[in-house]
Amino acid sequence: MATIDELTKVRLEKLVALRKMGVDPYPSVVKRDHTILQALQMDGSKVAIVGRIMGLRGHGKIFFIDLFDGSGKIQAVIKTDTCSPDDFKIIELLDLADFIAVQGLVGKTQAGEVSVFVENLQILTKAIRPLPDKWYGLKDVEERFRKRYLDILLNDEVRSRMIARSRIIDAIADFLTDRGYLQVETPTLQPVYGGGFARPFSTHHNSLDTNFYLRISDEMYLKRLIVAGIEKVFEITKVFRNEGVDHDHNPEFTMFEAQIAYEDYSFGMNLIEEIIEHVALSVFGKTKFSYQGVELNFGRPWTRYKVVEAIKQFTGVNPLAWKSVDDAKEAIQKIEGIAEDKFVELKKMRTVGECIAFVFEEVVEEKLIQPTIIYDYPVEISPLAKKCDDPRYTQRFEMFAFGSELGNNYTELNDPIDLKQRFIEEKKREESGFDEAHQTDYDYLEAIEHGFPPTCGIAIGIDRLVMLLTDAKSIKEVIPFPTLRPEKQVKKMDKYDYREKKIIVVVDEALEKGKMSNALGHIAFSAGRYLDNSWMGQEILFDADGVTHRGIAKYPFIVLSASQDQLKNIVEKARLKSIFSVEFPMEMLETGNDEALVKAVSKLKKNFAVYQAVLLAGKTYELADFTVGLPLY
Repeated sequence: MATIDELTKVRLEKLVALRKMGVDPYPSVVKRDHTILQALQMDGSKVAIVGRIMGLRGHGKIFFIDLFDGSGKIQAVIKTDTCSPDDFKIIELLDLADFIAVQGLVGKTQAGEVSVFVENLQILTKAIRPLPDKWYGLKDVEERFRKRYLDILLNDEVRSRMIARSRIIDAIADFLTDRGYLQVETPTLQPVYGGGFARPFSTHHNSLDTNFYLRISDEMYLKRLIVAGIEKVFEITKVFRNEGVDHDHNPEFTMFEAQIAYEDYSFGMNLIEEIIEHVALSVFGKTKFSYQGVELNFGRPWTRYKVVEAIKQFTGVNPLAWKSVDDAKEAIQKIEGIAEDKFVELKKMRTVGECIAFVFEEVVEEKLIQPTIIYDYPVEISPLAKKCDDPRYTQRFEMFAFGSELGNNYTELNDPIDLKQRFIEEKKREESGFDEAHQTDYDYLEAIEHGFPPTCGIAIGIDRLVMLLTDAKSIKEVIPFPTLRPEKQVKKMDKYDYREKKIIVVVDEALEKGKMSNALGHIAFSAGRYLDNSWMGQEILFDADGVTHRGIAKYPFIVLSASQDQLKNIVEKARLKSIFSVEFPMEMLETGNDEALVKAVSKLKKNFAVYQAVLLAGKTYELADFTVGLPLY
């Protein structure tokens, strides 16, 4: 098989040949009267279309070219007896990925395929580098995201998601502008970051000799516009948070935020439901969607719980019975499903409200599968929200679906004296070790001292909404160009290097050898079903006598041991970071046939799963922090 360099060399030679023929391979004037989508409906008419060559076959006196222009695909039929002789000469100099323009009559081939029978042809762009093979050339996930332009071009599903994303954003904007909302732009560079709990990216402006932050939210500026007398305002924009990267977090993401004067969070709950239902119907024509095999219904009304009600519903523990922080911490440590390392964070907490939020985030969130609204959050974690009649809680709500938060919303705190005290409390939280405490924004305080009317603020994470509506497992799948480690920092190897990837199996340290062997065999056999041939070495090996032997995996296969708690944490972490994994739950050893296993696993709750072993496969640097301190089995 020819190398990329060899293929590129041939294309460059064709480029030279075109120029020698007096053909400009990169003209600026293009003849185009129709899109391919239009041409497909114009049987019997002459058309002038353009497109990229996605298929090229034929020889001698007839060629067939598959053209794609973004609106659709069509076949172009080029014959010596119908095409201009001068134009026909350049056929041999064309390649896949070139752009051409063709003019001719739309008709059907003997096989019944709608095609353009070409009379004239012009080259528009000579592609120097070949496209990867559609089926085998972009299998590596990181390569797909790094070369997103090729991923979108070759993958219909990816392109459909990008189109759906654009239409979802348009539908939100149209819904609000039709109701008198003003769409605005607010600063990306901010002297004080606020409007959320997150670590910012910081930068320095040389001329002003001042440090700025990339916004973590646009909320604080939208509220200034409410003070300015603009009663209904919204923005759909990029925000930036210097946090981890996983299946539903990207450092740069898109947020919709609106502020509505003279309304409260009850209005906001109804408006959020309306917006998302409208988006579902206008873009997809339905409110029920299959996400990762689970049907979600975004039609109104959604289920609603107060935070404390949700905790009681899903854990059986009543937070209203907690009279002190010590009571709360003691009760929390008895709740199943909280990883041991999370209790380090719990120890820092100084209030019952923080403990309530901790339990909700660690145990309840993941159980909110159907679209759900959770409201009345503790005041300690809601510095910008107005208090409820019960001053321990605030008029704040969040939306969830499939265990993922979609947005944070509340009745805005418009009492500047109360807000100043909240900022003081946030400063204390920061000093006690919370890196993501809200910053004190004195300029904003001064703004609302001029008068800030009763206001409701709402927000929707666009990327997560698109994920749910297009069945995307990872946020990277719905972002045109997701954030990646610079390629120069990623170890690139032109030749095979056994250190590039590895397979790790972690086994329950208490498992006896016979059962361990059984678990190891099952998960290795299962992994072989999903891992592609790039994990294999030479398919057949020959010994000195010429006898054949089957090849083996070419990357390291390491077996380690761990406790059951460690195993569970590894499984959860692998899922969170979208690492390839195969788990071996205890039910595998306790069931005698496939039917019994399917039945047992279908009843298994994630928080109560017990794993005997797990297999991980991936790039070595991605797996580095999964097995620190674990001994060889």
